[in-house]
Amino acid sequence: MELLFLGRGAAFNTSQGNTAACIREGERLMLLDCGETVFSALKERGLLEGVREVTVAVSHLHSDHCGSLGTLGHYCRYALGAKMRLVVPERGDFEERLRMLLQLFGIDVGPDGVCFIPAGPLGFAAFERLDLVPTRHAEGMTCYSFVMETAGGGVFYSADTCTEAPFLDFVRTHPAFERAYMDATSAEGPGIHLPLSRLAAVTPPALRSRVYLMHVNDAACLERGRQLGFGCAEV
Repeated sequence: MELLFLGRGAAFNTSQGNTAACIREGERLMLLDCGETVFSALKERGLLEGVREVTVAVSHLHSDHCGSLGTLGHYCRYALGAKMRLVVPERGDFEERLRMLLQLFGIDVGPDGVCFIPAGPLGFAAFERLDLVPTRHAEGMTCYSFVMETAGGGVFYSADTCTEAPFLDFVRTHPAFERAYMDATSAEGPGIHLPLSRLAAVTPPALRSRVYLMHVNDAACLERGRQLGFGCAEV
């Protein structure tokens, strides 16, 4: 399963667009994150044409990952007449925070608006199920990575993380994994993103061709990643 990327930049790397990816199957669209530049990217590529249902998995509530939710929700209702579904975890207050954000955007939540659905089987042919895996990013913020179970061995999508632990857990449980998409920064030291040097330290060279960098802070990060044998998400 190959994801179609709409952007691969970190929040301040505006030339690369906000990091987000999607899958289009017939009249259905699946989005992994929905940052500030995502709606315009979807429109420019014609990916919303003929869509009747949009499913969105949001990793956390920084605006470069959820800033287009309001516009997309209004567009689904008033322009497409399409249903919009948001994937939420079973426990915690993430659903309530999403609900509050949508209400601030003026989006109705309920039968005539956006609905919340649990992670798991989502009805797409490209993957059997999607799970939300807790990760660490910014202090005090609930954040998730995504694991998609596929016929090819599984796909991992880190979203924003400052720890490699969920990725390593995924590799242990999916030794024949298909792909992993990893947040990476060229900045060193403690922070809210995963340093490329740390990712390289925990990823054996034999696995790096299946690990694709995304949410990068600059072009140097991509270039260094290629030199180390990693793939790069293509937009």
